[in-house]
Amino acid sequence: MQANEPNQDDLFAQVVDATKKAIDGAGDAYREAFQDVQDRLPTFDEVLAQAIRLPGTGVNRTSYLTEVIGRKHAQLVRQAIETTPARAGLSPRDIEKIAKKSLGKDGRRTTALSFAAGIPGGVAGAVTIPADLVQFYGYLVRSIQKLTYLYGWRDLVHVDASQTDVATASALVILLGVMAGVRRADDALARLARLRASVADDARLRTALAAHGMQSEVNQISEELTRRMAKRLGGQVAGKAIPVVGGIVSGFVTGSGFDEMAKRLLKELKRHGA
Repeated sequence: MQANEPNQDDLFAQVVDATKKAIDGAGDAYREAFQDVQDRLPTFDEVLAQAIRLPGTGVNRTSYLTEVIGRKHAQLVRQAIETTPARAGLSPRDIEKIAKKSLGKDGRRTTALSFAAGIPGGVAGAVTIPADLVQFYGYLVRSIQKLTYLYGWRDLVHVDASQTDVATASALVILLGVMAGVRRADDALARLARLRASVADDARLRTALAAHGMQSEVNQISEELTRRMAKRLGGQVAGKAIPVVGGIVSGFVTGSGFDEMAKRLLKELKRHGA
């Protein structure tokens, strides 16, 4: 990238600044409505709990691998399900291509939904933010499942809309932390990888994760994610102030965030997966 070429963070900052100025000129009614929304923002744990309960958030491992591997590698599907895609014979390049294609599809969907939620503008746009946020994290959780399945973490995450166990909740916080660029989450994932190597399978890893808890690390990662989520939502609140333009801003914030977060997790799972 050339020195004078703006990156996504620069563009994001410019968009937020411009839309905040628009709100400042929109009158007290708008500002009070947006402040009310910000005052009622949920914690990260609350958003994650809601996201898990969304219809379609859970991804069945067998069905997913059958669909994405069977298209070009039908003869490897059964072994990939019984072991892992890599052990079944898929090359790192093939696995990465499948992963990026899945992520691209989810990214386009969540961006489109965020755009649609932002179109009303004004107060109507502001009140869509919590649902928009839950939808965003729902797609991130879907992507986590797909990536962990592709990179050999068979049983680490079990997303069930009716009940979430301690191991899954802790693993999701760590993996979402990795996606958000939280350094402590990278360290926690590395620790999970070492533990995984020592216990031999993910079922025992889940037991160890629930028993040992890693609770202090998980809590600290969750707190950091809550802070980052609130900061990012400031831009989304601002962006939804203006009809249509608000939809573009919301889609930009969501789309750029999703792509960046998905790439981070892909990179780390390539390093620690098998």
